[in-house]
Amino acid sequence: MFKISHKIILETMVVFILTVISITSFYATFLPDTKFLFFEETYLELLALTETGGNGKLNLLTYPLGLYFICIFTCVQYLRSRNIVYINFLILIWSAVLLARIISIILRGGIVFDIYFLVGIFPEFIVAPFFFFLRNKVFKS
Repeated sequence: MFKISHKIILETMVVFILTVISITSFYATFLPDTKFLFFEETYLELLALTETGGNGKLNLLTYPLGLYFICIFTCVQYLRSRNIVYINFLILIWSAVLLARIISIILRGGIVFDIYFLVGIFPEFIVAPFFFFLRNKVFKS
């Protein structure tokens, strides 16, 4: 029977997140008003973001892109060094995203089950716990 190690799963997860976040960053920066990958909506429509004028359009790019770049940098540094500190940082970042999502759900009255739920919200609930689990398996103390 073929057995995949936890380290390979962890590295595959890091590469997957790096790829997805890189593609999302490209769309957010250069193609926000074009159809987003295989979806029928644009990047901005998929995230249910609308430009309200003024400096709002800067916020639509700055804050998500800041998070994306931090994640990209951390994934690249982990793949380059295989140092646990980068996995710990990914756990911290995605735990903060998860906490922010939970607070927003509580304060704004729930979620809508749509395509964004599947590709955006649901992964936020599993990424940090998944990294935490794999970190404990790969880097046993």
